[in-house]
Amino acid sequence: MLLVDALLHELNEFGIKQLFGIPGDFVLPLFEQLQQRSALPLYYLSHEPSAVFAADAAARISNKPAVVILTYGAGALNAVNAVAQAYVEHVPLVVIAGFPSQSEIDRGLQIHHQAKTVDSQRDIYREITACQLRLNNPIRAGEDIRMALKTAKELSRPVLLEIPRDAVQFHTVLAAADYQPPVIPLDELALAVTHIVERLQQAKRPLILAGVDVRRFDAVAELEALASKLNIPFISTLMGRASFDQQHPLYGGVFLDKTDIRPTQLLRNADLILQIGVIKTDSNFAAHAELFPVDNVLCIAQQPLALKPLLAAMLQQPLTPVSDTIKPMPLNITINEQQPLSASSLVQLLDTLLSKQQAIVPLISDIGDCLFASLHAKPSLLLAPAFYASMGYAVPAAFGVQAVTGLRPVVLVGDGAFLMTGLELGHCARYGFAPIIIVFNNQRWDMIDAFAPGLNCTDLHSWNYAELARSMGGHGMLVNTLADFSDAFTLALQSTNRFSLIEVILPKGSRTERLNNFAAGFKAAAKAELTLC
Repeated sequence: MLLVDALLHELNEFGIKQLFGIPGDFVLPLFEQLQQRSALPLYYLSHEPSAVFAADAAARISNKPAVVILTYGAGALNAVNAVAQAYVEHVPLVVIAGFPSQSEIDRGLQIHHQAKTVDSQRDIYREITACQLRLNNPIRAGEDIRMALKTAKELSRPVLLEIPRDAVQFHTVLAAADYQPPVIPLDELALAVTHIVERLQQAKRPLILAGVDVRRFDAVAELEALASKLNIPFISTLMGRASFDQQHPLYGGVFLDKTDIRPTQLLRNADLILQIGVIKTDSNFAAHAELFPVDNVLCIAQQPLALKPLLAAMLQQPLTPVSDTIKPMPLNITINEQQPLSASSLVQLLDTLLSKQQAIVPLISDIGDCLFASLHAKPSLLLAPAFYASMGYAVPAAFGVQAVTGLRPVVLVGDGAFLMTGLELGHCARYGFAPIIIVFNNQRWDMIDAFAPGLNCTDLHSWNYAELARSMGGHGMLVNTLADFSDAFTLALQSTNRFSLIEVILPKGSRTERLNNFAAGFKAAAKAELTLC
């Protein structure tokens, strides 16, 4: 069997239905063979980080590995930042990168796109992938493809597969058997359950702080059921906020900082905090260590035991519900179109408009003030790189979401992030995609200004984004009031055959109170650490 056929077989085994990538000389033979077979759609974008962001979003929205194909060196190394984000945010990404053939290496010449050595690409990717495999052995290639996909799925991390230019001529054999999930060691599972039950029995006011890994590893239903069985509230981290039913009677909201009054009260009141599937980042924890005393915290992670079977086993225990739970009270926020336009009021109105839609509408937020404004929305599907925080994610992510789900996403993006990847929207016509892009235009890099006010480099001039959208074949609209936005969003929902871009003109330098509070808390914590040093 040719290597490309073995690759396609394994992708099907792991439920992968799309490919993303950018052509380049070292992968052109692979692209040609994939095109000849037409087994999977291959979505092209213009810049390697964008292609990775699209594949990353496909993986996040489907909870399955996603594939991006890039050329050797210039392609794969250009994608390093985006892959690093996928690594630290636990996204199962498969990076297929080109590599020189052995005959090219044997010439003893520097190879174009080569960095320090011919192996530099693999050496660099060791830092940002869970495994690195080079398909230069025809006999073992099929097993190596299986190993890469298995690692990506089970660890929910990126992996690297290097394919030499001439490897498309290889004949290989498939992995020995169909993929089977790993066997859970029952004795270790029983010990872990016993330990957690003992801690719960000692607690009077337990609380669950749930992170994004609960969704990554398909344990959301088990966690919500456990909270109900124990009658204890659960709150989520910023990254995990769209993983759970926000209408659940025990859901207490998102904890980002102390301005989240309800989650903070629940944390202060708790004598046991079950941190389940939490990626512990400085964004959530650096400035608020006193809320998480060591004796009160029990961390439950995917490794060494899988979250889903562990939580399922907990549900089988004769647990006594907590009787005096402080149940979260829902917040009812009303918004009308006569209020002043701001990032926060716009998202509140957007949430109201989306709640009236019968269809599911995925929400994608970029980094910056729009991410903090997005806290005013309660979407059932949301993507945002809230930890690594690489700007420019949201527009290309819309391609991955629509490719996988067929749903039209709504994108929140600031003018600074849009300048990085916004031109990718020109590819929408090629694929028949029609995302709705909301550009927060206040002519400023607000995130930078919040941490370093007064820097001249944070000023941005207006680029007339609505007009730019029209030049790319989209529907561009400019709004200055909430009423204008409501009308524009209604038009965008009706315009299903092309993308829509709504440019929202905000006061220059305006930003949300949430971003100001976050920056102030973060800077205060950093200053305190410097003082201690």
